[in-house]
Amino acid sequence: MPADQSIGVQAVVSPWPERVVAAALAVVALATLGRVILGLPGAGELAIGGYLCFVLAGIAGHVWRIKTLFAVAVVLTGAVTVTVDEPSAVLRAGFDTAAYLASFLLLLGVLREAAQSSPAVRDCGEYLTSQPPGRRYLALHTGGHLLGLMLNFGVLSLLGPLIKRGVAAATARSGETHLAEIRERRQLSALLRGFAWIIAWSPTTITQALLLTLLPGVEAHRLLLLGLAMALTVLLVGWLEDRLRWRHLRRASERAGRAAPALPAPRRALRSMALICVLLIASVVLTKQALEIPTVPALMLSVPCFAFAWIVVQRISEGFGLALGHGLDRGRRIVRHGFPTSSPEVLTLSSAGFIGSLAAALIPVDQVAAVAAWAAQTPLLLLTGITAVVVLAAQLALSPIMFVVFLGSALAQAPLPGIDQTAIALALGAGWALALTGSPFTASVLILSRVTGVTGTRVSWTWNGAFTMLAAGVVVLFLAAVSN
Repeated sequence: MPADQSIGVQAVVSPWPERVVAAALAVVALATLGRVILGLPGAGELAIGGYLCFVLAGIAGHVWRIKTLFAVAVVLTGAVTVTVDEPSAVLRAGFDTAAYLASFLLLLGVLREAAQSSPAVRDCGEYLTSQPPGRRYLALHTGGHLLGLMLNFGVLSLLGPLIKRGVAAATARSGETHLAEIRERRQLSALLRGFAWIIAWSPTTITQALLLTLLPGVEAHRLLLLGLAMALTVLLVGWLEDRLRWRHLRRASERAGRAAPALPAPRRALRSMALICVLLIASVVLTKQALEIPTVPALMLSVPCFAFAWIVVQRISEGFGLALGHGLDRGRRIVRHGFPTSSPEVLTLSSAGFIGSLAAALIPVDQVAAVAAWAAQTPLLLLTGITAVVVLAAQLALSPIMFVVFLGSALAQAPLPGIDQTAIALALGAGWALALTGSPFTASVLILSRVTGVTGTRVSWTWNGAFTMLAAGVVVLFLAAVSN
C-alpha cells in the first residue's frame, strides 16, 4: 500500500458493519435512480435516509481527512439552520446532491468489476503498456478524451483496470519491478488528463450545458472552438512534460539496449474492446433516448446493466444457465463487499457535494458580484481570478459543479461592461478542467484511486501537480488572448 495512505481516500481496514453499509448504499443507489429517472414519490427521502444511515454507521472508522469533511459538513449545517430563511430546503438540496454523487460513484464502479475478469482487458492492457512511452502517452490521452465524450466518467472505470492489469503483466514478463509504479503513473496520468479536458469544449458534457444556461450571452460555437484549441494545446504540453520528466529512463533504456519492441497487436482482443466500447456507448444513448433523460442518469442506469451482461458473456462458453448464475453471484458479491470497500471515496465525494451546496447558500451572491465588477476593470485579472477561484475551491472539497453554478449565477447578475461572456464561460470551464487533475476531492481522481489503490492526494498533487500548473499557464495565455 502507498506510504501516504493515512491521508488518502482509502482506509486501511474498514471497521464498518459491512452488511449495514452494503444495505444502506444499495438503498441510496436504487432510490436515487427512482428519483432522477422515474420521479417516484418518496424516493428522494428514502435515498437521504439510506445516506444518513451509511454515514452514521461508520464515520468513526475513517482517516482524519474524511472526518474533517464530516466536521465541516456539520458546521455548515448548523450555520444554515441559524442564518438561512428556509434551512430545510437548503439542507434537502444538499442531501439530494450527496446521495446523487454517492450513487453515481457506486453505479459506475460496477464497470470496473466486469473489466477485472475480462481476458480482452488483460490482453489489450499488456499491448498498450508495451508501446514506446511517447506513443503510449498520446494514445491514452486521446483515448480517454474521445471515449469520455460519450462515456463520461465511465471511461475511467473502463480503461483504469485495463492499464492496471497491463502494467502488472508487462512487469511479470520483464521482471522490472522497479519501473512498475512509474509505468502506472505515466499511463493513468495520461488517461486522467485526456478525460479532464473534454469539459473545456464538448457539447456533450454537463459543463457546457451549465455554462450556456448560466451565461445567456455565450456564443456556443466560439466557446467550442476556443475550448478545443485549448484542449489540444494542453495535450501537447502534457506530452512534452511526460517526455522531459522521464527522459532519463528513455536514455538509460537506449544505452542498455533494452528498448523492448511492442508486442504484436492482439487483434481479437482489440476487436472485443472496440465492440465493448461501441455497445456501452450505444446502451447509454439508447437509454437516454428511450427514457428521455439526461446523459448522466442514463449512464448511471445503463452501466450496471451493461456490466452484468458483460460478466455473463465472459462465461457464456459454460452454458447460459451457469453463466447467468455466475453473473448473479458476482452481483451479490459486488453489493455485499464491493460497495463497503468503496465507502471511503463515496463518503469523500458526497461530502464534497454537500459542503459545496451549503456553502453556495451561505455566501452572499451580491457581494461576489460586486467584487467581480471591481476586478472587471482589468479583464485578464477577472478571468484568471475566476479560474483560480474554481481550482482553489476544489482543494477545499468544494465540488466544481456546485461552485461553477454559484459563481456563474453571481457573474450573470454583475454589471460587467466590456467583458465577453464567452470568455467568462471559457475561464469557468478551464478552472473546472484544472480541478479534475489538481484536486484529490474530484470524482475523476476518486474513481482512479478506487481502480488503482493509489491515494487521491498522490494521483492529483504528486503525479499531476506539475502538469496542472503547466496547463494553468496555457489557460492564462488563452484568457489573455480573448481578453484583448
